[in-house]
Formats: sequence, C-alpha cells, structure tokens
Amino acid sequence: MEEKKNIPYKNNNKISNNSIFEYYSHFTNTNNNNLSTDLQQYKSFNFPQKSNMQIMTINSNNNQNIPSNEFLINEKYYTQKNNNFKLKSEIVDNNNIKENKEMKKITPDDLLLTKVDNRTILRVNPAIYINESYEFLTSNLYILLKDQFGCKFLQDKLEKDKYIAFSYFFPALVPNINELIKDTFANYFIQKMLFYLNEAQMEYVLKILAPNFLDICIDSRGTRVVQSIMDLLLTEKLRKLFFDIIKPIFISLINEFISTHIIYKFINLFPEFLEETNNIIINNIIKIATHKRGCIFLQNYLSNMNKINLKNELIQVLLKNCLILITDQFGNYIIQYLLSLEDSNISLNIINQIINNISFYCKHKYANYVIEKIFIHSNYIQKQNVIKKISSPEIINDLAFDQQGNFIIIKSLNYADDEKKNLILKNIFNLKPQLEQLPNGKKFLNKIEKYSKGK
Repeated sequence: MEEKKNIPYKNNNKISNNSIFEYYSHFTNTNNNNLSTDLQQYKSFNFPQKSNMQIMTINSNNNQNIPSNEFLINEKYYTQKNNNFKLKSEIVDNNNIKENKEMKKITPDDLLLTKVDNRTILRVNPAIYINESYEFLTSNLYILLKDQFGCKFLQDKLEKDKYIAFSYFFPALVPNINELIKDTFANYFIQKMLFYLNEAQMEYVLKILAPNFLDICIDSRGTRVVQSIMDLLLTEKLRKLFFDIIKPIFISLINEFISTHIIYKFINLFPEFLEETNNIIINNIIKIATHKRGCIFLQNYLSNMNKINLKNELIQVLLKNCLILITDQFGNYIIQYLLSLEDSNISLNIINQIINNISFYCKHKYANYVIEKIFIHSNYIQKQNVIKKISSPEIINDLAFDQQGNFIIIKSLNYADDEKKNLILKNIFNLKPQLEQLPNGKKFLNKIEKYSKGK
C-alpha cells in the first residue's frame, strides 16, 4: 500500500518532536478531501502525552520546595471586602489531592479538525472540558494551554473565579512553565496569572525561570511575559533577585533585538541599579559598541541618561577606545554620535587622536564618515586645523588617488577658508594628468572644477 505523504509528525509509526499536543494550532492539512482520513491516522498513533499529574505529588516535603498552599492566596487582594472572594477555609488544598486519584485524560479521540480563516487546525473538542471540574482542568492544563480555544477558556475561568482558579492552576503550571512561557497561546495565560502571585510565589517563579532566562528573553513571547513580570516586582527583594538573574546575561540581552526591550524597561523601572548597570556597560564597552544592536542601544542609553556623572564616565571610556571604534562597521556610529553632541572637548579629544594619521582614516571605509562629522559638528578652529592637515601636498597626493579619500577632499572644500581651499585646488590640479588616467579620476576632477569656477 502506498504510504500517505501528507501526514505530519509521522516517523516510523511514532510521533516526532515529542507530542502532537505541541502542534494543536499548526496547520495539519489543506486538502479537505483527506481530513477525516488524516484524523483517523492521528488517532491511531500511540503518542506520548506530557502529564501534569506529577504536580499532585508536589508538597512541602520534597526537594522542589514549591510554596505550599499557604501561599496560594495573595493576601493583599484576599483581604479586600469582595463577596466574590471565597473564605480561606473554602480554598481547595491541592496538596491534599491524593497522588493515585484517577482523572480522565484528554486523548486523541478528543481532537477535532476545524477550519479557521480557511485554514485547517487540530484542536481539543470544547465539549470535553467546558463543563468539567477544576480537577479535570488541572490534570489536563498543559494540553489545554497549548490549544488556542482551551487557553482562552482557562483565562476566562481565571478572570471569573479569581483565586479559586488560581489555587488550582498555579501548582499545575509550575512544572512546565519554562516551556509554556514561550508558547503562542499559553504565554497570555501566564501573563494574566502573574497578577495573582504574592511575593513568595513570584520569587519561586523567578528562580525556576532563571536557568533558561536568556532563551526566554530572546523569544518574542517570552520577552512579553518577562516585561509583565517586571511591572509586578514591587518589593526590593524581588527587584534585587531579578537584577541578579539578568546580570550574567546583561550584554547578551543588549545585543539581541527582542530582548533589548527588557533592558530599556529595566533601566527605566529600576533606577536604583543604574550605577551597577553603567559599570557593566563600561566593562563590556567594546563588545557592545561593535555590535549592530549594541551601538544603537548605547546611543539611546546616552541620549536618555539623566545622571551627568555616569554619562560623562561612559563617554570617557568611549573616547579612550576611539581608535578601535572609529574603524569598526558599527562602532564608528557611536563616535559619530559623540561628535553630534557638539561638545568642543569631545571633538578635540577625537581630533587629537586621529590627526597624526589623518590620511589613513580619510581612506578608511568607516572612519571617513567620522571625518565628515568632524567637519559638520566641531567648532571653526577645529575644522580648519583638520583641513590644514589634509591640504598639505603629501596628504592630498595620497587621498586624490583613493575613492574614499576623494570623498573627504570634496567635503573639506565645503568647510575650508579661502586660503586652504586654494591650496587644495592647486595641489589637485598639479595631479590632473595622473588623475585623468583613472576610471574615477575624471569624475573627481569635474567636481573639483565646479569648486574652482565657483570661487
């Protein structure tokens, strides 16, 4: 019999990539004629099901040290006078659920093929869980959170029953939170659940997430959850714990496009760590400034820095590494930014470092843009000193035959005084016979002649 080719996850009669439940919302088949056949194929597989019953064994005596049910009610909100809140004695004690209690599990027979926006997805039949007990929902929490409609149902339960639902769902979520926090649907449930955590629970969650924090932060869904967590870190203890977690991966977070938002938010929300943050940046200045994302971060960081002493400290470190950064494809932008501040001391510092080797930097692919910014942002005297160096016969002779050097000569003519402009033009015209032999020489001479005629 010919093997069907359009059945995903099939690999020697086994389900690849763990479980089919990880793919509830992925497209399974776009051929409507084969939908019923495909569903029967799915149901025939004996795939592993990730169990949440392990949470029933969690108690205060094991090594996981999960907060006991004493922490399952956020006292801050519990004490509010709201008739919808149950008394503490009425809150279910999940630790008392017997480990061997049998609970119905969602099976492949409970799956449906459904069309959503002209696409076919595999989902859990809502009739299976919509009127079920919290014990059933807790037992199948992992599966339901990975289902788009199941996850929305659980969110509604959490909003409706508040801490009753939370007291069931939180212990069931914990064993798989590192995975679910990056899930397309489950991350929304986790963000809503965070609101109900008290300090002890939030501390526990942070410690669970800590070993995989970088992977979570660079994930588009995980980074949203982390930012939601940051909004809820209201105590000094939690804020310090969060900083301790991100400190070893701080530079990696800066240099990743998605996780950079976490760093921006951290700096704004937790100013008490600004000095330590500044030291981390200073100690890794080359690694950050020479990175595509890092150099953008540095410019934004300096632009929004309110503490002048910390800002000046960072600027001095950048200036100290000017000769490294000026020739880097990304680092040159941060030197250009420093020049755009139009601080004469900064401009003078940069000029003094490059002036004795000006020909090399004028011809460099990246550094020549910094030379252009010197013409634009430095004061008149500083401009003329640089142009005077460039206008010397030996420098002009070197730059005139280089494409990048030509660019700097043209730019210098825009800012040179009459004496230096005449000297540059004279030295260029002395090289006219040689320049006419070059492919780009005539084009360069045409630009020079326009300056000559415009005198």
